[in-house]
Amino acid sequence: MHKDPLHPIHLEDYPKLFDYVLTTKGLIFFNKLKRSYFLQKKLTIDEYNKLRLLYIYYSTANKNTQEVSMWKKICASLDEKGIFEKNMYLSKQDLKDQELIIENPEYVAGLYKRHIDFLKNSKSF
Repeated sequence: MHKDPLHPIHLEDYPKLFDYVLTTKGLIFFNKLKRSYFLQKKLTIDEYNKLRLLYIYYSTANKNTQEVSMWKKICASLDEKGIFEKNMYLSKQDLKDQELIIENPEYVAGLYKRHIDFLKNSKSF
């Protein structure tokens, strides 16, 4: 059995998980999207995609476990409502093109994928 590279996940390892982080403009946009979501305003699929992406980039870069938990709850809630990720690549590319996210210098390629693969293979996902 393979060992989970992120178990237990240490707070200091959070910034290594994802390839992008928010810029100042990205943080402003993220807060607008998050506010719209919590006010239960209808968003487009692209906006929901961007909310998912920006939320996890924000919470892991800031080593905030409560925000990571909220991101998981939001993703589960959207899935329960039938609002699934669609064209995520295009949403991410748009965030890059608008300079709302930039490459994360602390990113360790493949770390998060190995964790997800471990979870899938151990049937605990």
